[in-house]
Amino acid sequence: MERKCFFSLIRWEIEEYVNLPVLAFLIASAIIAVLATNTPHILPGFNYVNLYYGSGTVFVILTIVAGAFFSRSFAGSIGRGEVKLMLSYPIKRWQLFLSKFTAIFLVVFVIYGSTYSLHLYLDALSLFEPMFYLSLFAFLLQLMLACAVSVAVSLVTKNEVMSILTTVLLLLGIDSVASSSYLSAQGRFQFLFQYFGELTHGSLPFGDNLMVTAEDITVAVTVPVMIFV
Repeated sequence: MERKCFFSLIRWEIEEYVNLPVLAFLIASAIIAVLATNTPHILPGFNYVNLYYGSGTVFVILTIVAGAFFSRSFAGSIGRGEVKLMLSYPIKRWQLFLSKFTAIFLVVFVIYGSTYSLHLYLDALSLFEPMFYLSLFAFLLQLMLACAVSVAVSLVTKNEVMSILTTVLLLLGIDSVASSSYLSAQGRFQFLFQYFGELTHGSLPFGDNLMVTAEDITVAVTVPVMIFV
């Protein structure tokens, strides 16, 4: 019974907040994010590195879109009294909030992940290229962070517009101030790319200038996960 209720909430959330114009906007923004990148000339055999150089614009647009949509879903529902109304029914609070996260996360991740797969064609990469799936994992971590921040801001402001602006500015501010550390989306991805690039391809994608240890990777992954939890 609880499972049926949970999936019904997910379906309702998608129908409520993801209509045709919104889907068109998401797809268009994802295509722009993937194609509007300047990748350097890479030697044959190292074209997988384009996955990193082509991710900067993706992270920026993904952060803006995810922060806006999560805030719209959470703060918008709180501001319009939908949350209070829904909780008057036999629905648990965790079911309601988890269904919101699941619905928005699935839609955004599937659209951006599918569009990002254009790199497999553009960079002549195999479908089994491990660094492509590492890139998707980095997007997942950023989505989790965007959700955590937007929910926290939404619960404080209870205002859709204020929540969107605060969330987006806060996330982009962190990325700007800590651009070279694992606190930022691009910095975190660089750490992951350097470490797993050596494991999977036998060479350091960014040379010896950046040395990354297993402890660095653990912290880089743990930070967004712990903030989300």
